[in-house]
Amino acid sequence: MQVMSTALRAGRKNAYLFALGVVIIIAVQATLAVLFADYLTRLNIIPTIKQWAIPLLLILAAGFTFKGYQARKARQKHEVKEYSGGPLWRGLVISAMNLLNIPFIFALASFQLAHGLLPDAYAARLLFVPGVAAGAYGILFGYARSADWLSRHVAYFTRNIYFFVGGLLAMLAVIQVVRLG
Repeated sequence: MQVMSTALRAGRKNAYLFALGVVIIIAVQATLAVLFADYLTRLNIIPTIKQWAIPLLLILAAGFTFKGYQARKARQKHEVKEYSGGPLWRGLVISAMNLLNIPFIFALASFQLAHGLLPDAYAARLLFVPGVAAGAYGILFGYARSADWLSRHVAYFTRNIYFFVGGLLAMLAVIQVVRLG
Protein backbone atom coordinates (compact mmCIF):
# COMPACT_ATOMS: atom_id res chain seq x y z
CA MET A 1 0.00 0.00 0.00
CA GLN A 2 2.95 2.33 0.55
CA VAL A 3 3.88 1.93 -3.12
CA MET A 4 0.37 2.95 -4.10
CA SER A 5 0.45 5.88 -1.69
CA THR A 6 3.82 6.99 -3.07
CA ALA A 7 2.49 6.78 -6.63
CA LEU A 8 -0.51 8.92 -5.75
CA ARG A 9 1.42 11.49 -3.72
CA ALA A 10 4.78 11.68 -5.48
CA GLY A 11 4.29 10.11 -8.92
CA ARG A 12 4.98 6.78 -10.57
CA LYS A 13 8.72 7.31 -10.97
CA ASN A 14 9.11 7.78 -7.22
CA ALA A 15 6.88 4.76 -6.60
CA TYR A 16 9.14 2.65 -8.83
CA LEU A 17 12.17 3.85 -6.84
CA PHE A 18 10.37 3.08 -3.59
CA ALA A 19 9.59 -0.42 -4.90
CA LEU A 20 13.25 -0.87 -5.84
CA GLY A 21 14.27 -0.03 -2.26
CA VAL A 22 11.77 -2.57 -0.94
CA VAL A 23 13.02 -5.23 -3.34
CA ILE A 24 16.69 -4.70 -2.43
CA ILE A 25 15.92 -5.56 1.20
CA ILE A 26 13.68 -8.46 0.17
CA ALA A 27 16.56 -9.84 -1.91
CA VAL A 28 18.93 -9.62 1.06
CA GLN A 29 16.35 -11.29 3.32
CA ALA A 30 15.69 -13.99 0.73
CA THR A 31 19.42 -14.66 0.41
CA LEU A 32 19.76 -15.13 4.16
CA ALA A 33 16.68 -17.33 4.35
CA VAL A 34 17.50 -19.58 1.41
CA LEU A 35 21.21 -20.00 2.18
CA PHE A 36 20.59 -20.90 5.81
CA ALA A 37 17.45 -23.01 5.29
CA ASP A 38 19.27 -26.33 5.81
CA TYR A 39 21.29 -25.07 8.74
CA LEU A 40 18.27 -23.67 10.56
CA THR A 41 16.25 -26.81 9.85
CA ARG A 42 19.02 -28.97 11.34
CA LEU A 43 19.06 -26.77 14.46
CA ASN A 44 15.38 -27.65 14.92
CA ILE A 45 14.54 -23.98 15.18
CA ILE A 46 11.13 -24.35 13.53
CA PRO A 47 9.25 -25.08 16.82
CA THR A 48 10.76 -21.92 18.31
CA ILE A 49 9.75 -19.88 15.26
CA LYS A 50 6.21 -21.25 15.55
CA GLN A 51 6.00 -20.19 19.20
CA TRP A 52 7.39 -16.71 18.59
CA ALA A 53 5.08 -16.24 15.61
CA ILE A 54 2.06 -15.88 17.91
CA PRO A 55 3.18 -12.80 19.88
CA LEU A 56 4.78 -11.29 16.78
CA LEU A 57 1.56 -11.67 14.77
CA LEU A 58 -0.49 -10.21 17.62
CA ILE A 59 1.85 -7.22 17.96
CA LEU A 60 1.68 -6.62 14.22
CA ALA A 61 -2.12 -6.97 14.25
CA ALA A 62 -2.36 -4.36 17.00
CA GLY A 63 0.05 -2.08 15.15
CA PHE A 64 -1.89 -2.25 11.90
CA THR A 65 -5.18 -1.68 13.71
CA PHE A 66 -3.70 1.36 15.46
CA LYS A 67 -2.39 2.62 12.11
CA GLY A 68 -5.89 2.18 10.69
CA TYR A 69 -7.37 4.39 13.40
CA GLN A 70 -4.69 7.01 12.79
CA ALA A 71 -5.40 6.97 9.06
CA ARG A 72 -9.13 7.28 9.70
CA LYS A 73 -8.56 10.31 11.97
CA ALA A 74 -6.29 11.91 9.37
CA ARG A 75 -8.96 11.43 6.68
CA GLN A 76 -11.60 12.99 8.92
CA LYS A 77 -9.37 16.03 9.47
CA HIS A 78 -8.53 16.03 5.74
CA GLU A 79 -4.84 16.05 6.58
CA VAL A 80 -2.62 15.41 3.63
CA LYS A 81 1.00 14.94 4.57
CA GLU A 82 3.46 16.18 2.00
CA TYR A 83 5.70 13.46 0.62
CA SER A 84 9.24 14.03 1.83
CA GLY A 85 12.46 12.12 1.68
CA GLY A 86 13.97 9.96 -1.01
CA PRO A 87 11.70 7.16 -2.21
CA LEU A 88 14.55 4.64 -2.52
CA TRP A 89 15.64 5.22 1.08
CA ARG A 90 12.06 5.12 2.33
CA GLY A 91 11.59 1.78 0.56
CA LEU A 92 14.79 0.41 2.08
CA VAL A 93 13.84 1.48 5.61
CA ILE A 94 10.22 0.33 5.47
CA SER A 95 11.19 -3.01 3.98
CA ALA A 96 13.95 -3.51 6.55
CA MET A 97 11.36 -3.15 9.31
CA ASN A 98 9.34 -6.01 7.81
CA LEU A 99 11.13 -9.02 9.26
CA LEU A 100 8.29 -11.39 8.35
CA ASN A 101 9.87 -11.93 4.95
CA ILE A 102 12.69 -13.99 6.43
CA PRO A 103 10.59 -16.73 8.12
CA PHE A 104 8.21 -16.76 5.15
CA ILE A 105 10.97 -17.28 2.59
CA PHE A 106 12.75 -19.68 4.96
CA ALA A 107 9.59 -21.79 5.21
CA LEU A 108 9.05 -21.66 1.45
CA ALA A 109 12.66 -22.61 0.69
CA SER A 110 12.66 -25.38 3.32
CA PHE A 111 9.48 -26.84 1.86
CA GLN A 112 10.90 -26.72 -1.65
CA LEU A 113 14.21 -28.27 -0.53
CA ALA A 114 12.41 -31.04 1.37
CA HIS A 115 10.26 -31.93 -1.65
CA GLY A 116 13.05 -31.71 -4.23
CA LEU A 117 11.57 -28.64 -5.92
CA LEU A 118 14.66 -26.56 -5.18
CA PRO A 119 18.04 -28.18 -5.84
CA ASP A 120 20.37 -28.40 -2.85
CA ALA A 121 23.27 -26.67 -4.62
CA TYR A 122 24.09 -23.15 -3.49
CA ALA A 123 24.08 -21.87 -7.08
CA ALA A 124 20.46 -22.98 -7.48
CA ARG A 125 19.55 -21.35 -4.18
CA LEU A 126 21.17 -18.11 -5.25
CA LEU A 127 19.11 -18.23 -8.46
CA PHE A 128 16.03 -18.45 -6.24
CA VAL A 129 16.77 -14.93 -4.94
CA PRO A 130 16.41 -13.04 -8.26
CA GLY A 131 13.13 -14.89 -8.78
CA VAL A 132 11.86 -13.68 -5.41
CA ALA A 133 13.08 -10.14 -6.15
CA ALA A 134 11.58 -10.08 -9.65
CA GLY A 135 8.25 -11.38 -8.38
CA ALA A 136 8.14 -8.80 -5.59
CA TYR A 137 9.06 -5.98 -7.96
CA GLY A 138 6.45 -7.13 -10.47
CA ILE A 139 3.71 -6.97 -7.85
CA LEU A 140 4.87 -3.60 -6.51
CA PHE A 141 5.22 -2.25 -10.06
CA GLY A 142 1.63 -3.31 -10.71
CA TYR A 143 0.46 -1.46 -7.60
CA ALA A 144 2.33 1.69 -8.66
CA ARG A 145 1.07 1.43 -12.24
CA SER A 146 -2.57 0.99 -11.22
CA ALA A 147 -2.61 3.31 -8.19
CA ASP A 148 -5.00 5.83 -9.75
CA TRP A 149 -7.46 3.14 -10.81
CA LEU A 150 -7.24 1.35 -7.46
CA SER A 151 -7.79 4.54 -5.49
CA ARG A 152 -10.95 5.29 -7.52
CA HIS A 153 -12.44 1.80 -7.73
CA VAL A 154 -11.34 0.11 -4.55
CA ALA A 155 -11.68 3.08 -2.23
CA TYR A 156 -13.44 1.24 0.60
CA PHE A 157 -10.80 -1.48 0.66
CA THR A 158 -7.85 0.93 0.45
CA ARG A 159 -9.33 3.16 3.17
CA ASN A 160 -9.61 0.16 5.47
CA ILE A 161 -6.52 -1.83 4.40
CA TYR A 162 -4.86 -1.46 7.81
CA PHE A 163 -7.89 -2.98 9.53
CA PHE A 164 -7.96 -5.79 6.97
CA VAL A 165 -4.24 -6.57 7.46
CA GLY A 166 -4.59 -6.31 11.25
CA GLY A 167 -7.50 -8.75 11.21
CA LEU A 168 -5.63 -11.11 8.91
CA LEU A 169 -2.59 -11.12 11.22
CA ALA A 170 -4.81 -11.73 14.27
CA MET A 171 -6.46 -14.61 12.42
CA LEU A 172 -3.02 -16.08 11.60
CA ALA A 173 -2.08 -15.85 15.30
CA VAL A 174 -5.26 -17.73 16.27
CA ILE A 175 -4.55 -20.39 13.64
CA GLN A 176 -1.02 -20.75 15.02
CA VAL A 177 -2.36 -21.13 18.57
CA VAL A 178 -4.74 -23.85 17.39
CA ARG A 179 -1.96 -25.64 15.48
CA LEU A 180 0.35 -25.62 18.50
CA GLY A 181 -2.39 -26.51 20.98
